Amino acid sequence: MKKYISLFVVGIGLVAGGCKKTFDINQNPNQVTETSVTPDLALAAQLNGSASRNSGTYAVLNRWMGYWSASGSYSRSTVEMSYNIDNNFGTGVWNGIYYTVNQYKSIEKKANSLGWKFYEGISKIMQSLEMTTLVDFYNNAPYSEAWNLSAHVTPKYDNAEDIYKECFKQIDEGLTLIKGADLDKSIKTQDILFGGDKTKWAKFANTLKLRLLLHCVKTNTFNPATEIGKIVAEGSGFLGNGQGATVQPGFTADKGNPFYRAHMFAQNGNEADNYNRANNFTLDMMVGLADPRYKRLFRETKSTPNTWKGTVYGQNPSDDVNSDKTSGPGYGLVSSDAVPMWIMSSTEAMFLVAEATVIGWLSGDAKTAYRNAVRESFVTLAVPNALTEYDTYLQGMNEKVAWPDAGTPAQKLSVTIWQKYFALCGIQPNETWTDVRRLDIVAPPLSIAPERGSNPIPVRYLYPQAEYNVNGESVKAQGTISQFTSKIFWDK
Repeated sequence: MKKYISLFVVGIGLVAGGCKKTFDINQNPNQVTETSVTPDLALAAQLNGSASRNSGTYAVLNRWMGYWSASGSYSRSTVEMSYNIDNNFGTGVWNGIYYTVNQYKSIEKKANSLGWKFYEGISKIMQSLEMTTLVDFYNNAPYSEAWNLSAHVTPKYDNAEDIYKECFKQIDEGLTLIKGADLDKSIKTQDILFGGDKTKWAKFANTLKLRLLLHCVKTNTFNPATEIGKIVAEGSGFLGNGQGATVQPGFTADKGNPFYRAHMFAQNGNEADNYNRANNFTLDMMVGLADPRYKRLFRETKSTPNTWKGTVYGQNPSDDVNSDKTSGPGYGLVSSDAVPMWIMSSTEAMFLVAEATVIGWLSGDAKTAYRNAVRESFVTLAVPNALTEYDTYLQGMNEKVAWPDAGTPAQKLSVTIWQKYFALCGIQPNETWTDVRRLDIVAPPLSIAPERGSNPIPVRYLYPQAEYNVNGESVKAQGTISQFTSKIFWDK
């Protein structure tokens, strides 16, 4: 199956397990082969790949979710702004995730044969992170047959809910392996996520499971009480309070943080992204709420220092809102080319805990959990005088800010999700998109492009055209797919 083989071609990582190779007697002993590359030589690259996906792959979602918009220096992107996406739209999500998961699968296979439990455990957890993300974009997808192409040239599509269940189980299996592993085989240096820290991996696994449970809050996919009980019994808690899941492979001036290089400045010092600008929806709301984070989420305009200005998504080009006169992504997101890159931020983790506390899944005071999550956002964005500013901010009376002490559970959930919406601006728009679809609390602004007509924001991506070309029978079995009505299984 050419598509999957090309998708899983290995560069410097491990060689995909389903490909057979023959060599002549003059084989180069320095050539990378499946037997010669061990997991310690491949793990860091794949962890960095998982983090790098947050640097640019989801930029369109920043625009759909009302965080970013287009500079007036550019003509309208009619396909994106009309929501009339096709089967070639956003294929980097599908291709990138399948490539990375295949690499983690290869690490898992090799680590298992060598008895390297820590590497095997990490690979299982990271596969689960990646595949559940893919489900959140596409729903059903090849999974059980996708990794053995010699046996399944045209892999079937598995039910999305079943993929979630299997990934949830894999997280537990991965954590068990990590807990029982030794710390040799260079794990402390090659694990660029947590440096071989078992407790941090446990916190990440628990937080990832909490994310998935909350995604499914309106379904019967899991028994929340049972699964939350297991997480609590494990005892490590969750990420948060200064501790996110971030990679640091050794970013330098010539190999800088990918988000900084994509949206701040190129290595030569030139502005790297003069297309994406603050969306007036988010910028205006934050200004109106006296929320100082807007100065960290967006940077001041080049033409008028100490001024912040946005654009309207879908508008026509206009010199009045050109690249120099509007605000790009801010330094609170990534302050330099040498800072770590996130896989899951501490802020998101703490909002997950806050939501779970609000709905009664976790014990504790919901107001405290809410305030802690907002504070984490202020601190991680490096708002000046963050501790004072966050406290002042939360004294505001607007329903998107003020905790409703005597309010209903729905009102408490609403303020929590609105604050999560602001906190994830530019950071994790795919999770914001999930929240928009599953909870119907935040309603991002619709594009004003005339081509949009009455189209709503899509609820999913369409399967890549390559799937119809080379795995046609399997993908066509999914029926007619619409980006407006074919919902992800948890979207009720």
